Amino acid sequence: MEENIKKFKAIRNIIIAGFIIIILASARLQIIEGKKYFRLSEKNRIRQTVIPAPRGKIFDRNGIEIANTRPGFYVSVIPSIVDKAALTELTHILGIKEKTVREKFKSEKNPFMPVKIAHDISYSQLSIIEENMDRLKGVEVAVEPLRNYPYGELFCHVLGYVGEITNLEIKKYENYSINDYIGRMGIEEYYENTLKGINGVEYIEVDARGREIGKLAEKRPVPFIPGKDLHTTLDCALTESVAVYLADYKKAACVCLDPRNGEVLVLYSKPGFDPNLFVHGLQEEEWKILNTTPDAPMYNRAIMSCYPAGSTFKPFIALAALDSKMITPDKSFSPCWGKYRLGRRIFKCWKIHGKLDLYGAIIKSCDIYFYQLGAFIGIDTIASRAKEAGFGRKTGIDIPNEKNGCLPDRTWFEKHYGKNWTEGHLFNLSIGQGDLLVTPLQLACAFTLFANNGEIPTPHINKELKPQYHKTSFSKEALEVVKEALGGVVLSGTGQLARIKDCEICGKTGTIQNPHGEDHSLFIGYAPKERPEILVCIFIENAGHGGSVAAPIAGKIIKAYLKTKSTYAKEN
Repeated sequence: MEENIKKFKAIRNIIIAGFIIIILASARLQIIEGKKYFRLSEKNRIRQTVIPAPRGKIFDRNGIEIANTRPGFYVSVIPSIVDKAALTELTHILGIKEKTVREKFKSEKNPFMPVKIAHDISYSQLSIIEENMDRLKGVEVAVEPLRNYPYGELFCHVLGYVGEITNLEIKKYENYSINDYIGRMGIEEYYENTLKGINGVEYIEVDARGREIGKLAEKRPVPFIPGKDLHTTLDCALTESVAVYLADYKKAACVCLDPRNGEVLVLYSKPGFDPNLFVHGLQEEEWKILNTTPDAPMYNRAIMSCYPAGSTFKPFIALAALDSKMITPDKSFSPCWGKYRLGRRIFKCWKIHGKLDLYGAIIKSCDIYFYQLGAFIGIDTIASRAKEAGFGRKTGIDIPNEKNGCLPDRTWFEKHYGKNWTEGHLFNLSIGQGDLLVTPLQLACAFTLFANNGEIPTPHINKELKPQYHKTSFSKEALEVVKEALGGVVLSGTGQLARIKDCEICGKTGTIQNPHGEDHSLFIGYAPKERPEILVCIFIENAGHGGSVAAPIAGKIIKAYLKTKSTYAKEN
């Protein structure tokens, strides 16, 4: 009997302990961890769907859209729902690698959130997916605003492009998700915060299997805020003209500025690429081709290529000599007989010019005159005055990746050649060769000091930016002498082929010596002479003499610009 009572008590105690455990566990779930499990439940029940904000449009100076948005279909996948068979079938339809998709899954911590795996799919891909949707569980197709570049390659370097954000970029920037696009290169990158906008959110109720039930009534959607539009200083029609004039050349860059305020009218580089390719996501092989092809189409030669300035540097040597009052305009040196001996080296000129004053030396672009002038005024005067003109530093244009160029001074020469650097280095510098390197934009900005009476405006593309100026200390008298000579270059000198009817142009030719092949062709000039409205710097790789190749193209560009002006258009 006593034994039965003991058994009864033991069973009773076990049952009581079981109830206590159940009550405690229930209390833990309901009270202590209730909020946590409620959140998890809601996360499973409610799916947040991002409503992408359309990116702001980009306009040229005349209101023409050079970047806008268009609708496109995208495919997203919910990692927690899709199975291997469905994923294999889907990647086969889309022509993408399954490995790439699984890498994207890793970037989304919530497995119930959809991850975009393909953008801008074709109608045929869309119809195949829709037909097989019953097997493709966890796959969704929807519409999103996509970036569109109606002029393709024409503005590729100055506009840049937008691409899918990477895992590294998400860690770097806040307020982005793995499904977002981000601006790269050019205006798209520099003005990302202006153009991007803020995505909206829609709340969808789903069942335990992840199937959509409908929009959640108790939670209002968050509307998107579109990106702001950007009005630029760029001239679409003039850029199209530049592209036509440069059609026969493989590699070139052209910068056109309004020298009065620094507005960039044209910033063109070739070869280029179609930025629309990036909208639906480049495959690894396509990206490799773009980045490894020898012509480097992704490279913006207008702001990144560093070339010797060639003879276009001579006016700055002349300005430095005149402004420091070391010479007068009638200064002459030993006559040019086509070559000049310095120690055991012979320095050549491109032609025999005889005896010249400063005007004649600039107009005829005599190397031997400038060898002697550079040696006469010395490295310190050259370097300090060229630095004041903006050589050796970035211009501050409002797009990324601009290069500094190189302006050698005494310290630079001693660092690279030791204390015994020779006068030969100075000879080369005096004609814009050797170690001096400039970008086409940098050279264009430096030349505005002739067109703008000593003031250099900061180049800018955003039309809303107020002009800013760097006021140099060059005297009006020195500037006038060089400006008069620059007019002579086009009127009767090496730049005659840049001449156009009824408009006087000031400019300078340059032929850049190239040890690896044909010389590079360069011309920089502005017009009209008295009240300049446009400054053109044109650089063509491996095209030969600046006076015969670049100069006539610059004349055509200036004419195309002035033709839009009513007075000039009526007369011509």
